[in-house]
Amino acid sequence: MDFAAKKSSMLELVQKHHAGQFRVGEVPVWHHLARVSGLLETVLGETREGAAGEREDIIVAALAHDSMEDTAVTPDELKAILGEHGLALVEGMTNRFGDDHPEPYVHQVIESEEGVRLIKLSDLFDNCTSVTYNLFGLGTKWNDEYFLPIVRPMIAAIIPTPFHAFSRTGELLKAMVRASYANLLEEHRRYKEAGRNGVATITRESK
Repeated sequence: MDFAAKKSSMLELVQKHHAGQFRVGEVPVWHHLARVSGLLETVLGETREGAAGEREDIIVAALAHDSMEDTAVTPDELKAILGEHGLALVEGMTNRFGDDHPEPYVHQVIESEEGVRLIKLSDLFDNCTSVTYNLFGLGTKWNDEYFLPIVRPMIAAIIPTPFHAFSRTGELLKAMVRASYANLLEEHRRYKEAGRNGVATITRESK
């Protein structure tokens, strides 16, 4: 299966398994998955780091990065499209520990191969950006009590981790995450100073 066919097949699979799942504003969850994958495709296309097959594995696996955590997709379904390495990337992104105690998942990610950490950086960028633009609907209380306790330790741990095979890619994505997170904190501060909590309209923003 060539790269285009893998992307198409994986997008179809995640649309099927994430059907009925939405983020704030009734935006289908798979839009987030497509953005995370698309950002990686753009950045890796610029840096050209890693072998072509490695880059393709990372880009396609990013489409499925929430699937084992949030759907009933099977490893065999993923492996049929991704192969062994792509499946390992998705498994590295899968949080089996829950959100109440983020430390084990943070440790899992930062100890994972570079491809997993690149996907997580892209995921963090999109999540922080999405929450910033939707903070009025989500609310500062939700941000304080749910989202920030999840992303804060992950960002603190992943930013210092070194990249070797994907050094430029890693640094570019780290810079984007730092900027997106700073924007989120500033927007959060503005809302709290104005006494505007917003109205929480969803209970979960995918990690």
